[in-house]
Amino acid sequence: MTIDQNQNLGGFLRQEREKRGITLEQIASATKINIKLLYFLEADQYSELPAKPFIRGFVVAYAKFIGLNSKEVLLHFNLYLEQKSFDRLIRDQGHSGYAFEKKESEQSRVVLWFIMGGFVLFGGVMILILKPTFHHHNTPSRIEKLRTLRAIVQSPAISTPSVLPSPSIAPSPSSTVTPSLKLKVIQDPLNSGSNLNTKEVKYKVLFKALVDVWVRYQVDDKAVMKFPLRKDRILVLKVQKEFRFQTSDPKGVSININSQGYKVLQLDPRVVFRQKNATLFIPSETAEKTQDPFPGEKPLPSNPPPSRIAAPLPTQ
Repeated sequence: MTIDQNQNLGGFLRQEREKRGITLEQIASATKINIKLLYFLEADQYSELPAKPFIRGFVVAYAKFIGLNSKEVLLHFNLYLEQKSFDRLIRDQGHSGYAFEKKESEQSRVVLWFIMGGFVLFGGVMILILKPTFHHHNTPSRIEKLRTLRAIVQSPAISTPSVLPSPSIAPSPSSTVTPSLKLKVIQDPLNSGSNLNTKEVKYKVLFKALVDVWVRYQVDDKAVMKFPLRKDRILVLKVQKEFRFQTSDPKGVSININSQGYKVLQLDPRVVFRQKNATLFIPSETAEKTQDPFPGEKPLPSNPPPSRIAAPLPTQ
């Protein structure tokens, strides 16, 4: 089995299938995989496919049926699948702050608003329908009006006081006490730029850990941060001007800048080595002017982070 180094997984599978004169319908019938998913697999449309474990299962079943060594195929395209498996995350995820984030569903929000609007409209209609009934029950009867009038006539006259109460004096502006204003302070313990509004953000950068890995970064003029980024966690940075980022393992982190798609950091041509660590400068031209991105800092540990560690704190 010969695999072209520049060939995508979908193109390779389609080429091998056509060599053997096998149709997608035959593969779908034998493997019980929906034929639409097979079309997406051959077209490398991973945003339309399910999670990575399912994709690997599809590849194994496909390769075995057409007579390929499935282990060799997965081994060769492993890094490619790692990168492409995030295409579905780009479609589904939204991010804010230091993300250990959940998926957001805009459709669910729209449905919720429609439901709430329906309740409000229903309540308004019911009030209009029942208002005459309420008015009828709350209006005093003729007998009650007569009793009230009789009580007023029979009551003794109320004498008018000879001294009228003095009018109240309005307080002067100087005597008015203004309540203290409580300012809402937005905390950003990771210096991630979560307190910036949309217009202030020039770069929105997502880092996804493929393994437990050490990271260090500085956003704009904020303090330097250093801590372990755990596997499958996502770090979101919002940047006004520039940032610099280091990791102990460039193969263990994927990066997505301004929703341009995830890429393994090791494959990014902008990555340079500073302090013996893979370093990314954004904008990239700042790398030429900066030989020591984190003055006074030691290189990140080459060993993976321990299984448990205290919450991240700024480096001193």
